[in-house]
Amino acid sequence: MNYLGEQALALNLYSKEAICWLNIKLKGRRTVTNPTGHTCNETNCNHCKKGNKRKGLDQEFRDLFSDEIISDLICSKPSRLFNINQYLRRQYGSISGKNVADFDKFCKELIVESGYERWFINRKKNYWLAKLLNQHTCTYCNREYIFVFKNSSGGKGMVPQFDHWFAKTDYPLLALSFYNLIPSCATCNTIKSATPFNLNDHLHPYVDKKISSSYNFSYLPINLSTNKIILKTVNTFDRKATNTIRALNLSLIYKGHSEKELQDLIDLRYKYTENYLNILLDKTFNGLRVSKEERFRLIFGIEIEEDKYHKRIMSKFKNDIIKELLTIEK
Repeated sequence: MNYLGEQALALNLYSKEAICWLNIKLKGRRTVTNPTGHTCNETNCNHCKKGNKRKGLDQEFRDLFSDEIISDLICSKPSRLFNINQYLRRQYGSISGKNVADFDKFCKELIVESGYERWFINRKKNYWLAKLLNQHTCTYCNREYIFVFKNSSGGKGMVPQFDHWFAKTDYPLLALSFYNLIPSCATCNTIKSATPFNLNDHLHPYVDKKISSSYNFSYLPINLSTNKIILKTVNTFDRKATNTIRALNLSLIYKGHSEKELQDLIDLRYKYTENYLNILLDKTFNGLRVSKEERFRLIFGIEIEEDKYHKRIMSKFKNDIIKELLTIEK
């Protein structure tokens, strides 16, 4: 798992578009006949020039969304998002004749169906946001590349999926919230799916800065020729790390690499008279001014700095295994 950082530029650019889109859908454009409508006063904003109010939402639902609430909904960190969701559901449910089921239904129609599925995905805002985030591998597993390539001929390109950390089935209100959109591979998005995550029990890629160092990859010998990849939390009592690893099923995702990448590294350590791992790292570039980071990148194809793990697949996994193997006496 990788920490995604503050992503200030991506947040700033994304929020401008998402806030305008949501304002227009709730309030309509500001005109002479609709003086309470929205405008951002930017001449190049297509939402404020051409967007239309979303039909089918009752006025009491629309009235919940002040300018401040809309901005918070798009920009706030996860703890605030959870509170906004709870607050608005209670507010709507307290109105005579209204209930929270209708609130969730309207959120699904507006934010999931019109917003996430039509505006974000169909209008290819997912490509745009993924490029701004500039994450090269899956945030959750670091096992698959999630490069962004648009097809110039108009067909399908390559783009990561976006997992909703607060599942959009349970939290439809948060389907467009910046810090709830986690770039991931299809495998991890499918495995996590609608698994209920919460901040008390699970790690969040925008909240937990030491997310990569909360656990380590290791291995367990099964017999003389077979080894199994295992994951260990650095702190035995780290419940959040344990729960997150289990929910993402990282052990299963990496299972197929036990006979390949893991065994290759173990063979380098044990199949030769000397510790060939040490020879590779210490003598391959003897006399050349090659940094430790460059050696690991050239020999193993990985990054060894946490904030760069996302640039190359399996950096976390291989780095942990190599460290362990280098410390073992033959």
